[in-house]
Amino acid sequence: MAPHPYEPPPPLPAENGVHVWRTAIVVPIITFFFVAARFYTRLYLLSRRPTIDDYIVGATMVVSIVHGVLIANATYHGMGLHIWQFTPELNSEYYLWLGISSQFYNLGLAGFKSALVLLYLQTFGLVSVRFRIACYLTLFYTLGYLTANLFIEFLGCWPIEKKWHSELAGHCINRTAANTFFGIGHVTSDLIIAILPLPSIWKLTFPTTRQKIGLSLSLSSGFLAWAVATVRYVISTYNQFTYDRPWWAGISFTFSILELNTGLICACVPTFSPLLSAWASSRVSNFITTWTGGSGVWQNSAEKTPWEDDYHAHLPTEPRETRGRRAPGRGGNGDGAAITPIAPIASRDMATFSPVGYDDDMPLCDLSGLQALAERDKV
Repeated sequence: MAPHPYEPPPPLPAENGVHVWRTAIVVPIITFFFVAARFYTRLYLLSRRPTIDDYIVGATMVVSIVHGVLIANATYHGMGLHIWQFTPELNSEYYLWLGISSQFYNLGLAGFKSALVLLYLQTFGLVSVRFRIACYLTLFYTLGYLTANLFIEFLGCWPIEKKWHSELAGHCINRTAANTFFGIGHVTSDLIIAILPLPSIWKLTFPTTRQKIGLSLSLSSGFLAWAVATVRYVISTYNQFTYDRPWWAGISFTFSILELNTGLICACVPTFSPLLSAWASSRVSNFITTWTGGSGVWQNSAEKTPWEDDYHAHLPTEPRETRGRRAPGRGGNGDGAAITPIAPIASRDMATFSPVGYDDDMPLCDLSGLQALAERDKV
């Protein structure tokens, strides 16, 4: 069969390659702010030493940046062009950079998936043997197929150079079958990880159902990564059977970047409760100070109120009576009742509480306090 005619390629990146290049640059920058917020919360607000999932998230951020740089570079070697704009030289360069970037893609997936499972183990693993076993099985499944994917990407052709020099003598495995199999692994592992904490959360007792739903959404943010992975899998599967593969690959690898970075963001979101708690407390305190100072009705006293304390500094390791700020009474004589209830729960190192009230939509609780809830309710 004679080779198809091709047009001289335009200045690169071009076609879908432009969108891939922009995504590869912008999205990791956005992800970096989420990762930085995670470490700010853990190291500064909570004054904790980094745990293994923190190290994994940091390493995965580096992998994500490298993956973005490699994908952006691939757009200068034909990614996103139409098939009739491909030259034989571009074809070899394209598959070379594709193979290199795929290795970092798999490493990044392994990173954020492992970080989420390890976070769940720290939260519920000490109080539920069944949950701990489920986490270990999920880790085994996830890391198992991703390790196989790494080796298949590297050794799928023999000699290895045949992957990007198809004219060489040798053989390759069925890439369509391999990509389909590993794509199913990406989607199913994301779905399992997203569902994993839900049974344990819904066995806990919360002041309101809205708090339980809010925490479920926070710890199951992996559903977002699963949705992106599903879209990427559908597009990449279609790409394997279409004629204009390089052009569709531009769309597929755009979603690969989104999948990796969305998963990394999802691994950071469950750790933001103390940060949101401090932010909400600051907003409430500033509002009250501004309102009372401007109206002259209620001046701040020298006594430090709960939301003005350093994060968790005012809470002992045992439950204490609810404290609140005194507001002016109806008669205007300054006598009022305590408001803003705080419901601490005993934990080994800090308590779970809401500095605003029971009716908050966001359950502003940290993971140590959540573990205390799990120990109390015997998940």
